[in-house]
Amino acid sequence: MGIMQATLSDETRSKLAPMRTAFVLACVSGLAGCTASAEEVRPPTDKLFFPTGAAIAPNDSVLFVANANSELRFDSGSVSVFDVALVDQVANDWATTKAAPGGCVQDRDRTETLICPSSVFLSSTRDAGARIGNFATDISVQDLGGGNLRLIIPTRGDPSIAWVDWNGTSLTCNTATAEGFAICDDDHRLSFIGEDTATQVALPEEPFGVYADTKGEFAIVSHLTTGAVTLIDSPKQGSATIADVVVGVFFPDPVNGLRGATGVAGNAASDIVYVGSRSEDRIQTFTVGRPVNGARPYLLQGNYFFLDSIGGTTGGGNDSRGMAFSKDGSRLYLVNRRPPTLQVYDTSPNEQGFPRNEPIGAADICRNASTVAVSGTGEDERIYVSCFQDGTIYVVDPRGIPSTEDIITIGRGPYQVVAANSGKKVYVTNFLEDTLAVIDTEPGSPTRNRVVLRIGIPRPL
Repeated sequence: MGIMQATLSDETRSKLAPMRTAFVLACVSGLAGCTASAEEVRPPTDKLFFPTGAAIAPNDSVLFVANANSELRFDSGSVSVFDVALVDQVANDWATTKAAPGGCVQDRDRTETLICPSSVFLSSTRDAGARIGNFATDISVQDLGGGNLRLIIPTRGDPSIAWVDWNGTSLTCNTATAEGFAICDDDHRLSFIGEDTATQVALPEEPFGVYADTKGEFAIVSHLTTGAVTLIDSPKQGSATIADVVVGVFFPDPVNGLRGATGVAGNAASDIVYVGSRSEDRIQTFTVGRPVNGARPYLLQGNYFFLDSIGGTTGGGNDSRGMAFSKDGSRLYLVNRRPPTLQVYDTSPNEQGFPRNEPIGAADICRNASTVAVSGTGEDERIYVSCFQDGTIYVVDPRGIPSTEDIITIGRGPYQVVAANSGKKVYVTNFLEDTLAVIDTEPGSPTRNRVVLRIGIPRPL
């Protein structure tokens, strides 16, 4: 069922998700004649199950992974917390001395890879996670200061946007209980716009991509099937709330009539957020306005530019997905599916101080690429692109004319790719096998661009 779920179209999943969620809730309450106890449908704390979104703390201390619960085996999805130092220690010890913890084994096909059960890394943090809605898609991290973080997590099953706070040791999203691994309460699962219940409007369907801004204290969420863009007001000393929604940002596809907003990325150098579309060959920019009277912030649509430097005979670069900026904000790396390319744009300021948003080049990549991450800086900068259908990661060298430098066999259904800020590791969630792959990216390493550690025992086909 999990593989079937992953191969369905976005539109089919959109229709099935609410029905499946309702069924699970009915099961939990006993209305559907189910006999499973609450404990039996409680998600595991020491395993990954259909991992999707992932994000790393600014100081590389912890890695957060969203479990989408796509088979609806459990009563909720969840967020797992990995101690990055422990993960890296095991990976490094294996790469240098072949030392390994108990329960871990060498991969028979790729001897450089160590396979360890998720429990090796999650048992010590079993109560650090939190339970969220089903079909989570992405995670973005906001730095609240003092070691405290906030996660913004779109979940398609409700639909809702969860906000979960990290205090340095555990995640919390339920004010009524101090219990570890608690399920998020309604205040932490944003589903409606407005505070007056008589005039509230439901959140648009299919929240998908997210970018959280630490300095501006906000997050922006895209919506896959409606093309809407949502603004979350997220003050460091207060609760997160839905502040604004802009609908109809992108035109529908002229062939199939579908519309949708996909990738979201913020340029910290200019405080501008870029949003892509699956239905239009255009990137729309946004900034956040804040009234002087302290009223709710709002979205301001800025300039836009067309992806017309590649694929001109087919209507330009259509169906954008993941986006990421270089560390200095001078370049935007954008994944496109039609044609399948990693496109590079110059986003450095021009003479007037505005981003140039001019194409630099493109590299051919896999079909149906999803997410992108930037590892390293300068001569060591490399771009990592997840290829869900092919089970690979494409490594692109962006220097000069961008080109594919390596293709890494990663696992079944690689979804989210996340780069450590140190430039030494990249982490990839494998949706179809319940694993997390760890890639060595340290320059000069004999195992560079190889999977040195796989966390989780791959689910049988």
